[in-house]
This record gives sequence, structure tokens and C-alpha cells, in this order.
Amino acid sequence: MMRNHLCWEPSTVRQVINPFAEHIPDSLFHVVHSDWALQVTPPVGERYQDVGAAAWTQMEPAEFLTDFLREDRPHALAAILGETGSGKSHLVHWMRLHLREDARRMVLVVRKSGTSLRAIVREIIEKLPIDQQRSFLDTFNAAGDGTMTPEGRRRELLHHLGQAIREDTPASSTDELGEALIEALPNLFQDPYMQQEHFLRDGKVAAEIIDHIFEQSQANDRPDRRRVFTTEDLLLGGRDYLNATRLAQHAIQLIEADPENRPAAVEVINRNLDKAVARTLSFSGDRVEELMARLRTYLKSQGRELILLVEEFARLQGIDRALLQAITTQGDSGQGETGQCRMRTAIAVTPGFFESVADTAYRRTTHIVDMNRSAGHAGGSTPTPASVASFSARYLNAVRLGREAIERWSEAADPGEGAPSRCAQCTFVTECHATFGQVDGYGLYPFTERALWISAERVDRSGSKRMNPRTIQNDLLVEVLDTFGPTLAAGEFPPPRLLEKLGGVKQLPLGAETELKRQNPHLAGRWMALLELYDGTGKVQNFAKPILDAFSIPPIPDAGDAAATPTAAPSGPVGAPVGATAPVTTATADDLAIQAWIRGGGLDATVAQKLRELIYTAVVDAVDWDTLGLSRTFFAGAGKVFQQRTGITFVRQTTQAATYAQVRLEVDASPQTGQALQGLLRASKDGFRWQFEGGDRALAAFLDCVERWTEQVVEQIQKFSAPSEVWSQVGAALHLLSVGAAIGGRVKADATIGDMIDAVFSSWPDEPTASASEMRAVYTKLLRRREDLVDIARSQASSLKGGRAGAMLDPRRVLGPVRQLRRAKWRLGLKPPEGDTGMLAKLYREVVEALPAAAAAERSQRLKWLQEMQEAFGESASRSSIVSTLSAALKAALDAGVGAQNSTRPLQEALDVFQSVQFDATVVAVRALAVEEDPLASLPEYGRGRANAVSAGTAIRVGAEQFLDAVERNLQSFGNDQTSRTSEVAKRIAELDEALGNIVGDLAGMAGSNAS
Repeated sequence: MMRNHLCWEPSTVRQVINPFAEHIPDSLFHVVHSDWALQVTPPVGERYQDVGAAAWTQMEPAEFLTDFLREDRPHALAAILGETGSGKSHLVHWMRLHLREDARRMVLVVRKSGTSLRAIVREIIEKLPIDQQRSFLDTFNAAGDGTMTPEGRRRELLHHLGQAIREDTPASSTDELGEALIEALPNLFQDPYMQQEHFLRDGKVAAEIIDHIFEQSQANDRPDRRRVFTTEDLLLGGRDYLNATRLAQHAIQLIEADPENRPAAVEVINRNLDKAVARTLSFSGDRVEELMARLRTYLKSQGRELILLVEEFARLQGIDRALLQAITTQGDSGQGETGQCRMRTAIAVTPGFFESVADTAYRRTTHIVDMNRSAGHAGGSTPTPASVASFSARYLNAVRLGREAIERWSEAADPGEGAPSRCAQCTFVTECHATFGQVDGYGLYPFTERALWISAERVDRSGSKRMNPRTIQNDLLVEVLDTFGPTLAAGEFPPPRLLEKLGGVKQLPLGAETELKRQNPHLAGRWMALLELYDGTGKVQNFAKPILDAFSIPPIPDAGDAAATPTAAPSGPVGAPVGATAPVTTATADDLAIQAWIRGGGLDATVAQKLRELIYTAVVDAVDWDTLGLSRTFFAGAGKVFQQRTGITFVRQTTQAATYAQVRLEVDASPQTGQALQGLLRASKDGFRWQFEGGDRALAAFLDCVERWTEQVVEQIQKFSAPSEVWSQVGAALHLLSVGAAIGGRVKADATIGDMIDAVFSSWPDEPTASASEMRAVYTKLLRRREDLVDIARSQASSLKGGRAGAMLDPRRVLGPVRQLRRAKWRLGLKPPEGDTGMLAKLYREVVEALPAAAAAERSQRLKWLQEMQEAFGESASRSSIVSTLSAALKAALDAGVGAQNSTRPLQEALDVFQSVQFDATVVAVRALAVEEDPLASLPEYGRGRANAVSAGTAIRVGAEQFLDAVERNLQSFGNDQTSRTSEVAKRIAELDEALGNIVGDLAGMAGSNAS
């Protein structure tokens, strides 16, 4: 019985499967080559873009070669087009093997790698007779002596590029930008700083082109497209401008002046690049044409024709356009002498370059071969499972044979003889070919035709209408045979990692995937790999016993047996699951959207919003808020810590996730999640009844997911609300509420902790008693956020019922922060986490910064008022003494008829107000501020001070000064003749002075009494 059979050596796989065609020895090439029908057309219209679908004709390779060699053609030029890896070089290699050099023709091959532009030109020169080589070699050798460093050659290229641009002319006479760029760009390439920073370093365009000219290329750096400047090469910054010369600065300014200028500058540079390359090579385009003409003339004299095979035309960058011009020159057609031999050329070139060739060169092309349309097309218009299997079978056989056996066979093989099958020597050949299939005697093991077709579609994203041979070689055959070959011998094939490498699960329904994992977590990955890569229908069913035995994989419990071993490929591309064993029988658009997301795509925004609403409700309901001691209404809801709009995101959702969410649940894209979400949407449309096929399993998956999601949300909420050594949300809220209550006059200086807590949650006045603008600003800010602060404190420090905050406060969470603030003498000592931009953290930072200055300002203003009162009425004045003295003064002036110039009434009104305020208590309170040096420690005093007493005291001082000044002026105006009449008033004035003195004494006595 065949089991875990490894019939090749994994370590030698990459010696055989080399995707770079020119590195394949001819012997190996014969073993792996597949003949594919070629899609060929002659030129149509004026340019390649004019070729329509109807123009293409199918030709077998031998038929194409015969047409290429037709004797009636004056010349032949075959442009072999295709993207990287499409087989362009492989076809040129095949042509080389069938076009041997002989007495009738010279065959010149330009390899894709292992050579340089300079070596190619030298090889062409050396095809001339020795006496004709000298003039070309003299020119050629002027490219710089062999001692020049790579950097020196790069500088030379930049010099020639700048010079070539100077010689350029604008595209039109009205092209002012082009003219300005032609003038400025050379200065950029000749600037020492710009050269060093942007153009000379390894990996830059100049370095790559110099390597292209002078250095022998390797397989890993061989060109498949022309090296040109891009806009990224001209991304110039401020440092460049500062270090550049004045002329280079002008160029930088011009490039950066407008977004369109940089692409325009790149266009100017690139259209002069070939001229710079040719000058660096010291072999201009004219000399290339002259060389080719001389060679063709010589061959004509020998009666021979020239065949030029170019495996990658980008290899000739710098002389390619000149060479194209030379090879399109027709030779002797038999209708007249041209002096040059007939020339047949095949060039492998990318479609992009061929689209840009001159009209003349395009029209003189005789064959256009599209390898994108040809690779894998064995007699049909598109690749087929059979053509993919035929292509792969030859490589599988070559790997089994090994390089040494292939070389031995090649040495003795007859022309056209097919390679031997290694399977013929295997004891399992009958069983293996019957189980896995074969093509021309070459076994497909460890694949089947179906597995190759499915896997090829997975690795080649170009779709079923094309096949890229290099992609299949690199990403499928090498990966399976080399990387995963050892797993076959170990009884672990196909491993889950192979499925992941080839794109993961695509066909199995999510419910089936989850069920397989439930049945056997260890084998589920291999089961899924086998079902996905070898079946691809999406059904959960067992394979035929020979396949299971070959891979040592147990059958799937409770799964039906396949009607037949699924080795044949499907008739068309593998599509959606057909008849899959799945929890949901009819897939809705939402189901398919979720499945596509689980498989690696993005989640549709509409489906995501439906799920977001349902998941949010489920998670919020699942949180045990009472056990957490947190308020649901505070933490969950619009504008809260955990909100639906920003709090639920999905892996790979197609909309941008909010960056400011304080609590965020990211829903993963696991198969279980997909199964749960598919079921959730289906149940939500039927009153959340899970009564549909597979509903029980979908519900179980959903409940598991909700439990996992809830844990994530709870962990974030607890982290958000949990106190640390330096920060606590409850503590911060209570600190700010305490400060606001103190400024608002709700906290006495001798208040107990209980009094302070009552004050924190009681109402505050709209206006504080503070007079300093700084203190009033702090109070306004706190008053505006008071309700939010109360919510925070109650949400985390109250007894809860049903997730709602109750009226009772938890003393364990409240006493500590209030006591801490009191001990710190009202200095806020918590530190919000860096990066926390929430309301609470932001407000706390603002108050911490503003409160000390506000307290100092308030203290300063109150001490200033006390000084004004003492200077006006004396340090011992009391309210009663001030009122009686000023009232007596008013009466004396009135009795004496001494006018007070309208100051009497304001003074009387001020006296009326002054008599109703607590002036004496206010003076005592302000004197207490002078004793405490820390302004912040007296915070409650600023809220308890009598603002009306302060303003009334100020008003009485101003009114008394104005009244006394007016009386004094009027007395002086009476003169000496009024002395007798005014003596009584003067006596009253003296009494007033004495009374004011007594007030000062009384105030001093009050101060002494308070001190005692």
C-alpha cells in the first residue's frame, strides 16, 4: 500500500525548477518544455494599440518557426510580448535550439542575464573580420579605462545626462515649462550635494544603469523593463535646498512650484536618458546602426543571413531604439541588391515598450506573439486543467529524475526523443497513476489534475483566461515539492500551512469549518486543506480510501463518502460551494458578505452597521454592571465611554475606525465568528428565534463570541475606571467637585469630611463670592461640568441595582479622595495618564494649572481691600462707629448750611447699605488670610467671605472721602468774614476727625481680641 511516499529529493527541487529560462541547460529544457499554441498576428493599423481580438491567429510553435524562416521574406521581426514570467524567454530559448548556426546563417543571441550592455556590443563587434573591428573598437574603448571606479562611471553618466538635456529642445515653441526645465535640470545633476544624496548611491537609477552597461548581470537582477527615472527620484526636501548650490536651488524651486512640474521634469530626463547611456558606453546610436550595417554587409558577402535572438530587449537599453532601427532595414529580397544580408530577429519585450516604438518599426514587424494569450493554451483559447497538468507533469518528472540523470539521458538521447518517466521504475506506479493521475506516463503525484487546477487558480491571480508559468513554478510546484515535501514523508500532508500559503479556506462554509475544528482540532487543518485543494466544491465529504491512505489522513467522522475519487478537474473555474454541508442551506447576500470577510476580504459597510447594532446590544446586556460596581447609564450609550458608533469595529472593515474611542471592541474574523454573525443576522429577522437549520450550532457559536467580546469590553472599562497610584476617575471627580463647592461657599473652613461630601453633591450658586477674575473663571469652568463630574462620581461610587446608580454612596470610594484633598490643603495631587484626552483628565489638568494662581489673585485682592479700609477708617473702626460718626458729620454740615456739592446723597445711600452688611465679620475673615501664607490653603475662606460687605465697605469709603473733600472746599470759600457762622461746623469737623480716629482704635482693639 502506498503511504507517505516521497519519490523526489526536496533539497534538489530548485536545481531543476528554475523559472529563469536562459539558466536552464538545454538538456533540462528538453525535459520540461511544453508545446503551446501561440497567438500570433501581423501588424494592424499604425500602432500596436490598433490590434483587435479578431486579428489573432493560433499557430503551433513549429508552424510559427517555419513562417519566421520563409525564404520569400526580405526580413523577419518577431516581437514576443508578455508580462514577466509569461514565457517570452522560454520561447526565444526554444527558437535558439531550433536555429543552429551553420554556413547559411549566423545566430547571435543576447542573453537576459550573465552579460552586460558593453559585453553585448563587443560580441557584435567581434563578429566582424578582424580588419574591420579596429575603428569600432577604438570608439568602444573610449568608454573609460578599466581603472575607473563605479562612482566615477556614475558621475560620468550624470554628466552626459545633463549635457544631453542641455542639447534638448522643448516639445513645442509654446512649452515654457519644458524650456525652463531644460535650462535648470542639468544644474541638478551636476550639483555635488544632490549627486551624493540622490543620484550616486546604490539602488538609484544611475547606479543601476552603470551596472547595466558595465557589470555582468545575475538572475536575481536581470532587467525585464527599462530603467528610467520616476517622480520618486525627484522627491526633494528642505535640506536639499539648503545644501544645494544656487543654480541647483533654482531647479528645486521649479520642480516643487507645481504638482505637474515633477512629472514634466521626469519626462524631460527620460527622453534624454538613452543618449546619455550611449555616450557613457562611448557608442552612439549612429555607431550601432553603422556596426549592424557593416556586419550585415560582411555576411552578405559570405552568402549568409543573420538571426538575432534577444531574450529581453530591456537588456539593450541605451542602444535598443537604434538597434531596432538597424534590424528593420530590409536586406536583399531577390528583387534588387541592398548590400546587406537578410536579417531575422526575435525580441522578447514587454507590451509597454512595444506600444511606444516608432510607427516605422511597428509596421516592419512581421510577427507579434502574445505570450499572455499563449501560455497554457494547448489547442484552445484559454488554459485548461489538462494543459496545466501537462505543463506541471513534465516538471514533476524532472524533479524525480534529478539533474544528473537528465544529463546522462541527454548525452545519449536521439533528436526529438522524449524524456523517460521516473514513474516507470516505481513499485507503486499502477496504484499511484490510478489514484492521482498521469500525463504521457508522467505521474501527477502528490497532485491530481483537479488539485493542480484549483491550486493554479489560487497562485495565479490573472484569472482562468491566462496562465503565468513562472507563477506556477515558483509559487506552487517549488513550494509543494521543496518547502512542504518533508511533510509528506512525515505523514502530515497536506499541512494547514500549505492551505494558508495558497490563500486559505475559500469554499467551505463557515459552519462546516467550525464543525471540523470541533470534531478534531488537530486534524481539522489537514481535512480543510484536502477538501479545499483537492476537491474545492465546499462539501464536507470523505475522499476515496487510496488518497486518504497515501496521505495517512483519517476519514472525517459522520461525513459521507464521495461518489468517486475527485481527481478530475472541474469543467470550469472553481466557484462557490455547491451542495455544501453547512449550518445555513441558502446563503443570503449578508451571509456571502460575511464569508468573504472571514476569507480575507473587507467587511461591507452596510453589513457591518447591521452587525454593530446587534453586537453592541448583546454585549451591553451581557455585562454584569452590579458586580463591577459601575453604572451602565454612565459607561454605555451615545457619547459615553462605550458607545455603539465608535466602540464596535471589525477586522478589515471598509470604513475608517474612530481613533478616539475610549473602549473599543474589535471583532475578529475567525470562522466561529463568521458562523455566529451569519446566525445572528438570520435570527434577528425572525424575532431572535434561532429555529433554522444549523441554528443550534450558530447560537452556540454566538454565545461563545458574546462571552469573549464581553470579557474584552469589561477589561477595558475596568482599566479605564480602575484607580492607579497617581490617578483615579472617582478621586479626580471628587477633587474637582470639592474645589467647586469650596469656591461656591458650600464648604466652611472648619467643615468635617461628612460636611464636605454633602457640599460636593449639593447645589451651587450661579455666582461665587470671589472677586478675582481668575477665581471666577475656575468656578465657571467647574460649574459648567458639575453634572458630568457628579455622574462620574456616582457611576463608580454608588450602590447599584440593575446597573443603575442608587442614592447611597459607597463610603470606601468617597472618603479617601476627599480626605486626601483636605490633608493636601486643597492642592490637587492626581496625575492624569499621558495621552488621556477625555473631559475629566483635561479639566483636571486645567484646574491644577489655574487654581494656585487664582487663589493668589483672590487673596491679593482681599488684602488690598483690607488695607484700603484701614487707611480710610483706622485699624479699630467698626461698622457702628463708622455709621454714627458719618451720620453726625452729615447732620452737622446740614445744620451749618455748608454745601457738599451733591456728595451728601451718595454718602447717605452708602450708609443705608453699609448698616445692613456684616462688615465687622468680613474684616476679621480677611485679617485671617494675612496670617496664612499659602493662598490655596484658605480656599474655603474665598467662598465664605461677604461679597456685599466688601463692596459696601468700599462704597462707604469712597462716599466719605468725596463728602469730606466737598465740605472742606466749601468752608474755605466762605472766608474770614464767615468765621463766626462756621465755627460750629468747624467744631463738627473736628469731632468727625476725632470719631474717625476712634474707629481706627476700635478696629485695632478688635484685631487684638481676635488674636487672643
